Amino acid sequence: MRHLFFLLIFCSCGSTLKDQGNSDNVKEFRHFISQIEKEYIYENDRPNLVECIKDIYQNDVDTISKPYFKVLYYETILNEFYDSHISLNTNTVESYRLRSPIYLVQKENKFYIKNVFSSQLKSKIVANVIDAEVESINGIEFNKVVAQFPSQCMDKKDPVIREWIANKIIAGKRNEKRKLTIRLKNGAKMQLDVDALELESYTTNLSSEIINDIGYIRINNALGNSELVNEFDTALDGMMNTNALILDLRNTPNGGSTDVAEPILGRFISEAKGYQICENKKERYTRKVFPRKRMYENQVYVLVGRWTGSMGEGMAIGLDGMNRAKIIGTEMNRLAGGIKTIKFSHSNFGFHIPFEKMYHLDGSLRETYVPKEYVNQASSDEDHFLNYAFRMIKSIDK
Repeated sequence: MRHLFFLLIFCSCGSTLKDQGNSDNVKEFRHFISQIEKEYIYENDRPNLVECIKDIYQNDVDTISKPYFKVLYYETILNEFYDSHISLNTNTVESYRLRSPIYLVQKENKFYIKNVFSSQLKSKIVANVIDAEVESINGIEFNKVVAQFPSQCMDKKDPVIREWIANKIIAGKRNEKRKLTIRLKNGAKMQLDVDALELESYTTNLSSEIINDIGYIRINNALGNSELVNEFDTALDGMMNTNALILDLRNTPNGGSTDVAEPILGRFISEAKGYQICENKKERYTRKVFPRKRMYENQVYVLVGRWTGSMGEGMAIGLDGMNRAKIIGTEMNRLAGGIKTIKFSHSNFGFHIPFEKMYHLDGSLRETYVPKEYVNQASSDEDHFLNYAFRMIKSIDK
């Protein structure tokens, strides 16, 4: 059935939407396209993509008879946008996961492990896999898998798109293993089972402690949980007399809500301030944050990385733009824009799509932000990010 589904998607069946009339599938496809054209704020940054999707995919929409295959059909279309902030709000066992505990970069047509989500791993990796070349996945040459990624409209020669595809492949389908053959920097080869890289799960919205008179608060992927605000207040209130504060936003891949993030930001300012510029198809405006309760006055250091997502990214650029924190880390998740969820017209699921661009106060797009205090993760067996922050604090105290 899986092979039949992709055959149906990518075959040229000789029919058109005009020929197909007004079936529910056709109406739904038309509504889907119209909503993308109406809402997707990055449409002009991907010229001709929507027209290509119409030409390639519309002929097969009426061949889909089951909801399972409809989910896969629309997932395949949404992948054409090479935008990790676009996704369905449902999945199947054959759907791609949203992320992986490792991140790849492309250099000279090869792919290398650049970052590992080591701060959240339950156990250490047996070798240092940073800068290791990924040669194959599940026994198939990695570049071949990239070339065969199921898409018809994206330009697979574009390095940005190739890197996006590579990381989508590493995220993997939910029903497939992810066993990599990698070549370490020392030339040795090893097998890396990505599915064995289990991440810590937390029962608390945050973790906090005071280390040598430095406050440390880590958000445990809870920026969408309203209970976090009160818990954050309690933790910060106990750290008001510390010499500095480290706010760890590295584990926020699911993003969150302004209703949670903005009250937290309000603890670091004494007057109302803009922290992020928003732009949709109707207007451009600056989103403000307001002071709340007692302000934490000493220096703040924010840790970010590849798994800092969406609202976590907004908090980081906001604190940077307001000059209230020093941001330490790497590129973030680069989830572009602010999203809304749109329901399909004839199905019981919907899709998330960016309808607003988000900007740093300096005018640069949020997804392009790179911390000035950049951390080159040298290995996965120590916390280079946290150690960097401690060194910075120690050097300033001298």
